[in-house]
Amino acid sequence: MRGSSAITCRWLLGVLPLALALLVSGWHAAAQPAETEAPDDEEIPPAVIAADEITYDEALETVIARGNVEIAHGERILLAESVRYDQRNDSVAATGNVVLLEPTGEVMFADYIELSDQLRSGVIENIRVLLADDSRFAANGAKRVDGRMTIMRRAVFSPCEVCEEDPTRPPLWQLKASTIVHDQESRDIKYTNAWLEMFGIPVVYTPYLTHPDPLVERRSGLLTPEFGSSSIFGAFGRFPMYLVFGDSVDATIEPIVTSREPPILAGEYRQRFNKGALEISGSATKADRETGDPANPVIEDADRGHIFAKGLFDLNDEWRWGFDYQRASDPTYLSRYDFFGKPPNYLTSTLFIDGFHGRTYTAGNILGFQDLGDPDPEEDPLVAPIADYNFVGEADWLGGRWTFDANIRNHIRDDGPDSQRISGKAGYAVPFVSDFGLVTTLSASVEVDGYYYDERTINGQPETDVTAGRVVPRLAAQWRLPFVRGTTGLRQLVEPLAAVVIAPNNGNPQEILEEDTGVFELDDTNLFSEDQIPGIDRADLGQRAVYGLNAGLYGEHGGRLTAFFGQSYRVPNDSNENLTTDERAGLSDYVGRVEIVPNKYLDLLYRFRLSEQDFDPLRNELGLIIGPPAFQLSGDYIFIASEVTGGAFPDREQLLATFSSQITDLWSLGLETRRDLTPTGGPLEHIGLITYEDECFRLDLRYRRNFTSSIEIEPSTTFSVQLVFKSLGNVSARQTQTD
Repeated sequence: MRGSSAITCRWLLGVLPLALALLVSGWHAAAQPAETEAPDDEEIPPAVIAADEITYDEALETVIARGNVEIAHGERILLAESVRYDQRNDSVAATGNVVLLEPTGEVMFADYIELSDQLRSGVIENIRVLLADDSRFAANGAKRVDGRMTIMRRAVFSPCEVCEEDPTRPPLWQLKASTIVHDQESRDIKYTNAWLEMFGIPVVYTPYLTHPDPLVERRSGLLTPEFGSSSIFGAFGRFPMYLVFGDSVDATIEPIVTSREPPILAGEYRQRFNKGALEISGSATKADRETGDPANPVIEDADRGHIFAKGLFDLNDEWRWGFDYQRASDPTYLSRYDFFGKPPNYLTSTLFIDGFHGRTYTAGNILGFQDLGDPDPEEDPLVAPIADYNFVGEADWLGGRWTFDANIRNHIRDDGPDSQRISGKAGYAVPFVSDFGLVTTLSASVEVDGYYYDERTINGQPETDVTAGRVVPRLAAQWRLPFVRGTTGLRQLVEPLAAVVIAPNNGNPQEILEEDTGVFELDDTNLFSEDQIPGIDRADLGQRAVYGLNAGLYGEHGGRLTAFFGQSYRVPNDSNENLTTDERAGLSDYVGRVEIVPNKYLDLLYRFRLSEQDFDPLRNELGLIIGPPAFQLSGDYIFIASEVTGGAFPDREQLLATFSSQITDLWSLGLETRRDLTPTGGPLEHIGLITYEDECFRLDLRYRRNFTSSIEIEPSTTFSVQLVFKSLGNVSARQTQTD
């Protein structure tokens, strides 16, 4: 050919107008921020081109590259069988297995590309786009506009994987449209005359649809609504809206409309700071509220709602402060309006500051409570403040350490005595190891507590300005003698234990209210504790001896079999204090545990308490997980005899059993039941769940039967269906029926 030169090469380096124009254009089908394009005044780095053959026609000012053409410019790579660049008309054409790899991971495939206007506009035939999250576009043809927008005709979008055995088979779901516009600058995908197809069957039509491209993580807009029905609320709809106010601030507003009750407005606000985070959620409505006797309730129109707010902020490397505020308008609101999850028995609000420095921890708290079982929230107490200081010293030349714990508390009530407490406890503990392996730990401590009450009722007589105090010294010694033997693949442990604790017989004055003691129950976790009673208001007094035995088998691959058994003996004393069942003199009940974990398919923990007199079970706890994910059974069983609580409560026996099965890679099944096993009990709750999940779709079928009831709450049966379409949000439908 006259005026031409042909060069056959595999690797040729150079700066060509073809590569420069093609790669600077930033042409791609996946959304990219505008700032990723190179500014006009920025120097373009040299391009690297490789081809089996490159021909340059000087007369026609045309460059043709053929055979395995590869052009790299920066982080972009263009592959094609043939590329033609018309320098005179500023047009580029690439044919044959065209592939463009973007730096953000998107890959565009085409049969033919023709671009002009400095490669910012043009046409594409048979375009296919693979986005960074494996979502896909496909279209018969496309138009490129201004280097930022791709307009595809007769196009399809889907995040579902293509069937490997039959690539022509329709995906699980896809969106087909006469036109799809992918705006890489605004990062929007817009559809005209779109059908949602499932398994190739059209199911939903819309003349217009828009959503962010899959690479957008946060964008203001409407979220997928939820519709359903309830025997309490009738038909309902939830219409959430997501709002983005900045890189670190967003919110969700969710009106909930029902057919039987006034609408509910719910919302959530989230913000992150350089040294902290804030979250606020809540709801509000004006609706009827039932109060009084459930058999003859009083109905009143009331403002109802809830608010949960929490924040955590760093002051410096050692100190931080935060809060956790929880409040409901009335005790039954969260249970009745179960849109917001299952509520706890009580709500706790906290304002705190704490610090960590070396082996010292300091904390100050203000605590408020709302008992959701108490119809009068005005009686809930306020603790303002409660402060703790905990110090552990360095080991001395004997290996012993000094400790010091301090606490102050101010308790405020609208109905009841206000009180103040100051407490301090100093202690020292030192271990010794004998030549034959006996480990002895000696410890000594003294606790000093002081109390003030503005009013108290003592022996049936009201008194004011009551003060009380106590000093509790305590000595303790503990011995361990571990016997360890190792064999091939197995280690064995047998460890006898013993302890003696000595404290005064008296030291719990009747003037002191037990407000933080909680429920004291002897078990394997506190048998060897120096002070077995939780909290400060009640001191563990008297003298006692403890014995026990630890045993274990440990496999080299993590399997283990461990057991513990123990008992204590309290020395009788003539104290007139009201002792609990577990503080009685003489031998205690037997407590222990057995743990069996031979492999990852079995995990069993059994904890028990047996009567000292006849070995009758007084408490049994069993936790079990057995089987692989394909067929797994788990459960929790608990039995507590009335003797444990001194007859304050009847026998309690409950079972929670769960079965789960990963039937296939895509299908799973879950069943759960909770039952009261006492003679007057019965089922409490049944739950069933069937789930289908793949890379682009999730289907949940849920069943729930709740047997509990209270004022405003009735036993109910719920069936729900939830469909989740990847990239399009959650589409759900629920139907609820009750007795």
